[in-house]
Amino acid sequence: MKEILVKTSKPYKIYIDHGVIDQISDLVGVDRARRFVVLTDKNVDKLHFMTLARALSKTKSDVFKFVIEPGEDSKSFDNLISLLEFMADKDINSKDMLIAFGGGVVGDLGGFAAAIYRRGIDYIQVPTTLLAQVDSSVGGKTAINLSRAKNMVGSFNQPRAVFCDRQFLHTLADDEFACGMGEVIKYGILFDRDLFLNLMDRERLDEKMEPIIARCISLKRDIVEEDEFDTGKRQLLNLGHSLAHAIEVLSKHTIKHGQAVAIGTYTVALASFKRGLLPSEDLELIKEAITANNLPLEVPYKLTDMMEIIRKDKKRRGDYINEILIKKIGDTYLEEFDFDGLEEFLGEAYDKN
Repeated sequence: MKEILVKTSKPYKIYIDHGVIDQISDLVGVDRARRFVVLTDKNVDKLHFMTLARALSKTKSDVFKFVIEPGEDSKSFDNLISLLEFMADKDINSKDMLIAFGGGVVGDLGGFAAAIYRRGIDYIQVPTTLLAQVDSSVGGKTAINLSRAKNMVGSFNQPRAVFCDRQFLHTLADDEFACGMGEVIKYGILFDRDLFLNLMDRERLDEKMEPIIARCISLKRDIVEEDEFDTGKRQLLNLGHSLAHAIEVLSKHTIKHGQAVAIGTYTVALASFKRGLLPSEDLELIKEAITANNLPLEVPYKLTDMMEIIRKDKKRRGDYINEILIKKIGDTYLEEFDFDGLEEFLGEAYDKN
């Protein structure tokens, strides 16, 4: 079993192993006084809830289940209020614990509910998608959406622990697995050329996945420890995300997050190449990695429509927003743009103006 310690304002460990969920009660030291609320979605509930329930049965504690619809639309005020009311009805108190058991949507909603219920209760992340295991379950960002933009209401709330169990990935649909690879590709481009090149020759869910997951988590851990509250270097993790969030909103979330990140990342790579920053051979490698993982490249909307959404992005700072530019695979940096300048930069990458 791989253990990764995250030294944030509330330190915690990430446990990575096939079957590690069976050790959940031992590894977090839960006792019989605790009760658990398990937040999950209908897909994970059907496929995997009994696995978690058996692990928690060792505690002899009560387990209450709250199930939401899968998909980004579930990160809503309605679901947040319903979950909070559910916990109040069950008389969940500060000694009890919420378990976010699912993908990024469940993790974001559950972490935010845990942050504000009774001014904060413990929660554990048990990510069941590749995207959540390599990215969203780590670092304490929690949020729900507003109609105008993603993740506009939220808080930083570090979990008590994270359990990355590869057994849950075996039931992922191909497009969901590909979405996770979109985030893995992002980490390679940002920080680790060797990681990126290893992605060019892999098979789905082979023995390489566990060290790849651990490497991505370690890279994010290092960034989060340096910049827990996203005021500096952590913004690098938003590579391609300004465009990605706009794509998700315009598509009404029919384009998944990992797919949108792939489009946004390639667009920024192409714009970086047009600016003379990124060598053509690295641009081709990025294109190859994205297409090899069955992810899209082309922006499906007009740039003017995209910019309307980007101007409302939560990452906006006054009249400016930071974009991540790519000098080569493994070497990126932040550049501040006003919105006219960002539109001009992105406009070099495609002709849907």
